[in-house]
Amino acid sequence: MHEFAILTSDRTLQLPAEVYERFLPSDRFIVWMDGEALHLKRIAPSPLKVVEQSPTGEPISLDEINEIVHEVPRQRRDRKAE
Repeated sequence: MHEFAILTSDRTLQLPAEVYERFLPSDRFIVWMDGEALHLKRIAPSPLKVVEQSPTGEPISLDEINEIVHEVPRQRRDRKAE
């Protein structure tokens, strides 16, 4: 089954819901063209980036850092299993 992505006038690519739901809004992608084909490859975020982007205020605990560091590989495994 094929679905369509739509390029809007503000240069936003709207993905089908089934595709969109597999990613987080902050996910980044490598994009390249191969003839007429457009390829998107998700780049897994660095656990250090996630920690760096945590809210300011109370310091993040070592347990929270540990959870973040282990969450990234867990997300990768979950996505591969789908």
